[in-house]
Amino acid sequence: MISLIYGGKGSGKTKRIIEAVNEACKTNNGYAVYITTRPKHSIQINSSIRFVDSNEYGLKNKDQAIGFLKGILASNSDITAMYIDGFSYMSGMEIEDMEDIFKELELVSKQHQVDFTLTISRDVLPEFLKKYI
Repeated sequence: MISLIYGGKGSGKTKRIIEAVNEACKTNNGYAVYITTRPKHSIQINSSIRFVDSNEYGLKNKDQAIGFLKGILASNSDITAMYIDGFSYMSGMEIEDMEDIFKELELVSKQHQVDFTLTISRDVLPEFLKKYI
């Protein structure tokens, strides 16, 4: 399953995804991972959640971003939820050009039984993303 948290800059997306991941650690039967491009948020994340600063891995395109997520899942088959703040930036793509990457995320979600929650910095979503809200 893929879920989106979206809104314009300054609308509280990061606050909402941090609240969601911290809540998940109370109810999730597996492990959760929080991936961001802003390491300063590490102090707001529950210590039982794996915190990943994607900047440390030099991701520059969609193939690297998907490979990175698959690598995390390969390292721990007990991961059931991934929370990604700033996926567009991490993948080096504009939201409007990400339809294929979301199709791939759907496949990864089904194959590995992992739920994805992502932030999208847009007031209005492209049509292909509306099914995730």
